[in-house]
Amino acid sequence: MANTTDLTTRDYSRQSHLIVNSKYAMTSNEINLVLVLLTAIDKKDEDFKDYIFTKKELEKKTGKKWDSQQLQKTVDGLFEKPIRIREGENKWKRFNWFSYFEYDNGTITCRFDKALKPYLLELKERFVISDIKHLLPMKSTYSKRIYLLLKEYSKIGHRSFNVEKLREILQTPKSLNLYSNFRTKVLKRAETDINKFTDLEVKLSEKKRGRKIVEITYTIKKNTTDLKSFIQVIRELYTNKVLFHTKD
Repeated sequence: MANTTDLTTRDYSRQSHLIVNSKYAMTSNEINLVLVLLTAIDKKDEDFKDYIFTKKELEKKTGKKWDSQQLQKTVDGLFEKPIRIREGENKWKRFNWFSYFEYDNGTITCRFDKALKPYLLELKERFVISDIKHLLPMKSTYSKRIYLLLKEYSKIGHRSFNVEKLREILQTPKSLNLYSNFRTKVLKRAETDINKFTDLEVKLSEKKRGRKIVEITYTIKKNTTDLKSFIQVIRELYTNKVLFHTKD
């Protein structure tokens, strides 16, 4: 029997900036399931393996109950919603998060799609580290996505988006085509959620062309109230390593 996966080992995950900036749409359950399973990947892993865990462990990690029908609906949704990555003007890729998913009387077995290896394993540059304890409390899928997009630029201190390109990344529905709806339900909601639940403090500003908002910018600062979480992530990333020396 294959080794089971301890979902409590890590709270952080690492994703290539190409995944973070890719185009996909997810429900709250779908993105939460992906985020939890990303924490099962060890930064030293050279290949994907079967991740095996119980429904109870998933419930403990996500902080919510899952029944088998709900899980099946969530997994079906993920298989129907591919990720689309553009790596150049005339180069794009399309693939799923998982190649295999099984539920058997309370035990879950899954495997990430092998096409994701360059974007999730042995990452050396341009990757985003996130703590699931920041992501799960945010109920909005868009808030989670925008947090990851801003986390990539946290050292720069700001990030700007063309409004239409951001809509495309987030794959927002037609009901949010009106900018006032998009601003309230996506942009301002993300600002509130990120400031309340995460290690970042952000502020939204807008740029007009004529009477139309064409670009938005988030300024990004470190949320100083979240130092404990930052220290925990560093400890998980550098287990059994001396991070600093003191003079005798």
